[in-house]
Amino acid sequence: MTKLVTNALLLIYLLISTNVNANTCSSLTQLNWLIGKWQTEKSASFVNEIWQKVSDDTFEGQGKTNSSSESLRLVKMADEVFYLAKVSHNPLPIAFKLSHCKNKQFVFENMRHDFPNKIEYRQINSNALQVIVSGKAEKSFTIQLYRAQNKANIYQ
Repeated sequence: MTKLVTNALLLIYLLISTNVNANTCSSLTQLNWLIGKWQTEKSASFVNEIWQKVSDDTFEGQGKTNSSSESLRLVKMADEVFYLAKVSHNPLPIAFKLSHCKNKQFVFENMRHDFPNKIEYRQINSNALQVIVSGKAEKSFTIQLYRAQNKANIYQ
């Protein structure tokens, strides 16, 4: 093959692989499995998340622990996906951009925020997920959540 043909094939390959990744990470479709009620199984401390689909471009969520609650939102804007967290101690929501999505692993990042800088959702199976929250200085924690089965009082 000539160098021109080889370079042309390489360019086509790069465009196609970039397009595939862009399509995967620019939609909420890959996150439909998140919709529903999730909770920890520990009785002394608990973490719960509830997600609902508002539209193809917006999911709304609510997260709650023993000591705090936050409003969550996943939104598609300008062909990018963002995770927005509104907590009581911040006047405005904190935005994390979807930076990686592959094999049921979704990483949202905001390196300008103090903590966390990264929020990662990993689907273990249809009834279990992990949320890994981390910062720049190797500070992190992992939460294992399970799909709540017919529990009306998920926050009690």
